[in-house]
Amino acid sequence: MIINEVLSHGGDVLKFAGDAIFCQWTASRSNPNKNLEYCVQKAANCAASIVNNCSDYLVGSNPVGSRRGSMRRDSVRSTRSSFEENFVRRRSSLDMPLDSSSEKDKLVRRTSQRGLTLQRGSSSRSGLDPSAATLNVKCGIGVGRVAGIHVGDDISRREYIILGDPIDQVAKAEAAASHGEVFASPEVIEYLAKIGTVQGDWETALKERRPMRIALREEKFFEAHQCRRRSSNMSASADNVLQRCDNLDYSELIWLKRMISLYAHPVVVNDDNETTSRFKTESDDLERHLAEAELRNVYTCFISPLIDYKITGDEEKDKLLFNLLNDIMNLARRQLDRACGHLRQFIVDDKGVVLIFTFGLRGSTFPNMIAHHAIPVTLSICESLLEELGVKTTAGATFGKVYCGVVGGSKRHEFAALGPSVNLAARLMSPKTNSGVILVDKNVRLLTSQIFFKPLPAVKAKGYTESVPIFEPVMAGENEWGQTKTNIVGRETEMKEIMRVAKDMALSRIASKFLFVSAASGTGKSTLMVQSTERVRAMVKKMKKRVIVTRNISNDGDSRVPFSLFRSIFRDVLLEVRHEDENSQNSLQGSKGDSTRADSVVDFSISEQWDSLSLRSQSSKNSTMSTDVTRFRFICEELNAPPEFVEVVGKRLLGLKTGTSNTGGSPPELAKIVDFMADAFVRCTKHADLVLLALDDVHWMDEMSWKVVQAIFERGQNVLSLIGSRPPSANPLTVDKTFWSELQSTYRDDGRYLEISLQPFNEMEVQQMISFTLDIGMNEIDSSFWRNVFTTSGGMPHYLSYALETIKRNNLTIKLDNGLVGLKSSEGDDSKLGFGSVNELLLYRLDALDATVRNALHLAAVLGNDFDLLDAALTYEQMFRVRKTDRWESAMGLCSLFDIAIDEGILEQSFAVEDVTGDDADGDAVVADSINEEEKMRASLGNVAISLRGRKSHPLYAENRRYRFTHDSWKTSILNIMLDGRKAELHEYVAITLEQEMSEEAHNQDDLKWQLRVFRHWNSSGNFAKASELGLTIGSQMMIMGLNPQAIMIFNDVLDIWTSTGNECDDEERYGDIEASILDSIDVQELEYLIKLNIQKGKAFSSLGQGNDGFKAFQSALDILHYTPCASSTDFDRSVSFPIFSGLFVVLKMGAVTQDSESSYEKTLCKQFVEQARLNNDPVHYGRAVAMEGETLARLGNFEEALETLDVIKSIYDIESQHAAICKSYGSDRVGQAFHHSINWNHALGQTDAALATCKYIVDEIVPKSDPKNVHNTMCLLYTVFVTMKENGMALEARDIFNLRLVEPFEQHFGSNGSTFSKPLWKPILMLLDLQGNQDKPIDNIDEYLAWALDENNYILKPAMLEGAWGNFGPTPTALLAEIPYFLSRRDECIKHRSCLLQRAVTQMAISLDNAKSKNMILFAQMYAQQKLDTMKAYQKECMCNN
Repeated sequence: MIINEVLSHGGDVLKFAGDAIFCQWTASRSNPNKNLEYCVQKAANCAASIVNNCSDYLVGSNPVGSRRGSMRRDSVRSTRSSFEENFVRRRSSLDMPLDSSSEKDKLVRRTSQRGLTLQRGSSSRSGLDPSAATLNVKCGIGVGRVAGIHVGDDISRREYIILGDPIDQVAKAEAAASHGEVFASPEVIEYLAKIGTVQGDWETALKERRPMRIALREEKFFEAHQCRRRSSNMSASADNVLQRCDNLDYSELIWLKRMISLYAHPVVVNDDNETTSRFKTESDDLERHLAEAELRNVYTCFISPLIDYKITGDEEKDKLLFNLLNDIMNLARRQLDRACGHLRQFIVDDKGVVLIFTFGLRGSTFPNMIAHHAIPVTLSICESLLEELGVKTTAGATFGKVYCGVVGGSKRHEFAALGPSVNLAARLMSPKTNSGVILVDKNVRLLTSQIFFKPLPAVKAKGYTESVPIFEPVMAGENEWGQTKTNIVGRETEMKEIMRVAKDMALSRIASKFLFVSAASGTGKSTLMVQSTERVRAMVKKMKKRVIVTRNISNDGDSRVPFSLFRSIFRDVLLEVRHEDENSQNSLQGSKGDSTRADSVVDFSISEQWDSLSLRSQSSKNSTMSTDVTRFRFICEELNAPPEFVEVVGKRLLGLKTGTSNTGGSPPELAKIVDFMADAFVRCTKHADLVLLALDDVHWMDEMSWKVVQAIFERGQNVLSLIGSRPPSANPLTVDKTFWSELQSTYRDDGRYLEISLQPFNEMEVQQMISFTLDIGMNEIDSSFWRNVFTTSGGMPHYLSYALETIKRNNLTIKLDNGLVGLKSSEGDDSKLGFGSVNELLLYRLDALDATVRNALHLAAVLGNDFDLLDAALTYEQMFRVRKTDRWESAMGLCSLFDIAIDEGILEQSFAVEDVTGDDADGDAVVADSINEEEKMRASLGNVAISLRGRKSHPLYAENRRYRFTHDSWKTSILNIMLDGRKAELHEYVAITLEQEMSEEAHNQDDLKWQLRVFRHWNSSGNFAKASELGLTIGSQMMIMGLNPQAIMIFNDVLDIWTSTGNECDDEERYGDIEASILDSIDVQELEYLIKLNIQKGKAFSSLGQGNDGFKAFQSALDILHYTPCASSTDFDRSVSFPIFSGLFVVLKMGAVTQDSESSYEKTLCKQFVEQARLNNDPVHYGRAVAMEGETLARLGNFEEALETLDVIKSIYDIESQHAAICKSYGSDRVGQAFHHSINWNHALGQTDAALATCKYIVDEIVPKSDPKNVHNTMCLLYTVFVTMKENGMALEARDIFNLRLVEPFEQHFGSNGSTFSKPLWKPILMLLDLQGNQDKPIDNIDEYLAWALDENNYILKPAMLEGAWGNFGPTPTALLAEIPYFLSRRDECIKHRSCLLQRAVTQMAISLDNAKSKNMILFAQMYAQQKLDTMKAYQKECMCNN
């Protein structure tokens, strides 16, 4: 209807802009009658007719009617184009001859015409039934010269943009109009006055240069002297185009269609390509448009590049503007193409320059669309516009149900997305709401992961009955690291030194450097780190070099979390994973391109440009790859990491929600994890000129994180590790001692290690601090004042700030008689501000707070250095049993208390991030609750109902925020004054809350950091049972991953609950380091946990080869078992104690127990185990006890008695029913392995046939029924079988069994890159079996075998404990290695190396014999080594005689 009005008045639609329309009446040079006055008259009449016919437009309930064809919206604005200067790409212009010599991307100028602009917008109803639904309209008119440019490329997308003063005129006129009104700009009034009469005081309007009303519904306030109605010239123009198309051949028509389609929305283009020509012929446009219209949940983002888009008339300046607009278009389009989003429009209107894009329309709908596609690309576009083009932006993004379909008339229409959420996105982008950031609504916040959000005051928005909550995304690195300050006192020398090192590294690609900042608490270390990091970033950017800054602050408790550092760092660098590839494509063709090229480097003078740096907190560039998981999988594939890395490293260590489940596979070796993380870091950041790895408070960092930092330092280039720590002398680091020593010596000498030690402020700096804080001149400060402050704070900057803040808050300064500023309490130079220490000052500040605030701070201190408001609120609900209806009020009350603490400088606020999504096993993103995103959306127009459960269902969730103590001293002071009982009580409430959350979120149950967080609170609460249960679970997981040292710390943490409890009586007996009085009072469950903790601790020490410590742990468990009274209770599960005996037996074989000549300890141990197992009547444990007895008898040389135990085992052992239970209790089938040991016993007795018969029984009966995934158990069963078979002429058969039962199952379940304890021996054993089985036959790999044998490094066992471990199962590994050069020496093709090979064989076999004897290995290991050594020496002597 509106469009028909425009066309009937000779105008045409220029642009649809959401719920507005731009229309144009273009003056003609060829037709004198169609001049600018004529166009103004036609446009004004058209606008008056529109408000007359379309205002208060009644919307009927019938969806089909005569007015449906207008496809009008709730508010429409029409604008008409004026003087037009089209800068067109030559190939795309229909009215310009093709020029094959022109450059494809060159922007050229077309002829201009005269015209004017008209605009219309929304209006209110009046005089109608209030219950009736109506639409309204208003119009604004402008006139003048405009320029039209085509931006984009010839491949992906184009847009037509109009620029010029009439756009601003229209904006002002439309803003002044109300519903049903037409306002004209002063320029239009001038023309109307010239060609007719204008009612009202139009002269004043012209003088004041303000818009004026010229029509109101049925009334017109202007009249032209002459009005000749003309029909639209559109048809003639269209006919002209059609006539020109008649001369094109098919290929040209296809090209033309493709070029025109670049201006259409992708949904329309895809629909047109997919719709059959028959359907197009048989259905009219209206029918097809109605069929394709939808209501969909759509993410809409408005981005406004903040540039000056005014036309100056200066051709060079205007061309620069046009080029910039083209670059903005191409950059945004490139980012959207990678993320599969849709560019809705690029336009210049009353809001300025605006980019609009969407996700959720046909072709851009994905699982977890918001979190994994929409928000990342929004951040990336804004970041790239700033980084690559220097263009700042404002942005608004929303998610809601919108109309998606065609708007307009039958002859002029376009595809659009309309609805309240679209209007809200535009509102959030507006400068009235937005101060240069990205703002999102509540729906986007709820569906976004990995981003911190800052809640902002709610806003009123069109289409919403209530105020709308809005949020600002804050990057995680900025949130955790802290904000920079524009002015700080002191530390300038240290900061300049750090900048100097960074500058040198950025200018030349050199080996990485390590800069260690050591400072006592309160010295200002963290402030120095924050300021230096940001100054380095700003400096390198100013040098036009590429810099990546990644940062982390370790917290108390991180030493228990393996790879804790890389939870944040690794995610940060993953964002860089593909930027090298993207940057290398020179994607900004035709623009300035990459500003960090080597030929554009700008020098920077640290001393002269120190004050010119623009400081702002900024994290690394955002990748357009969809998720952390996607990037992690990509880097795993690129670095050829084994499949288990996604599960173990990604899910358990880094906390990524991979969507995979534990397949039972063997975890990767720790050394491989360290190498992978270091290689990934180097790979993701290698394109940068400088990588700043800034780590603060590393005295809390865990051992494995230190190993990765070490690996990055050793293999990376241009990585500056800026490390902050308290003095290592008082706060020991978990760094490798050898590496730390090398840093202090070799690397220091090479200039790769530097150290900065911060000292307290001197007297001058204290005076500067007083002057800065209190805003007084230094010469105004009385000496008694600064001396008192200096004495109280000790010159420590942080404590000094506390003192000065207290003085400022309490107005403690006074003008002294000498005219200088002093303290009110000053009585002499010895006064200390009334406080004996900083701790007293802090307590004074705390005591001044209301009791409710102090109670809230008690909870905050228990939660930790930093915490979520939501966690605190949930704990409060647990403590005070808050009703569900009162949750919001309770949370806001708590928030207000924390706000008071913020005002007092005790807390500072950061903003919360929630991971709500993960990836499925196939690599596609899915919602964490396994609910499809589309199914979660239930909405009326403009409202999206998101079904959330657990933590995410809390009313505070969307506005969650994060707090942290401004300094650790606040938390410490609060905890010091709390009673132990109160702290334990709060820890228990927190533990209950977090445990409940963990049970509701499945992905948290596999996240070690989350588990450790819950564990810390249970442990601190003193609840031994809960702490033990979770500690055992966590410790076992760590042991599986090879994190035995970390597991031991967890077990010790739990045991400390009781080992550090009790009276200080020196004479009270202790068992397992626990006082007897405590053991007298514990119950059965607590006893079982005590035993299990010590057993697991012993196993962890044994796995590390620390037999003595393992023995202490196992013996502690046995001592506790023997003493504790409740052990005799019928409720006590005796099976809990059986692993004690097995563990003691293991460490005994490791040589950790000193025995008498009769081996009394071992005999007694076996006797106790057998008796306890027999009484328990469980074949699993009884079988293990008997097997242990057999090994003991054999160790004492009683082989025949040992063989008798095998008969007992045969009577009770059923592999099919007992194998899994035995492996679960003892790690491997220790009962079945008794058959393996019996082979050695038969060898010792010279019973070869019996040994071979047992080998056959193991191969045929036991191994096939054993778990093929338990490769370690299979190796234990077959180790001596291989040796026996090869010694009896069956080496090749043994080799086939080795491949069938070990190699193939391992690769099937764990892949070729997997790891297991015995794997380093596999290649040598296969070589040996090949050589021994083919002594008189050619061998294909003989050269490979020879090269291996000649390399002396191959005889060094890694780990060294392989020798002792397998030396108790058969010949030592060194003996088997020694046989390889021996068999090679007997081959003719190796004759020239015979002497060397023989000597190596003899040497290694002698080592094996010495090991077998000195380390108390089994007799067969000694016999085997002795026999082989004699044989080798004999052959060596024979060869020497022959020579």
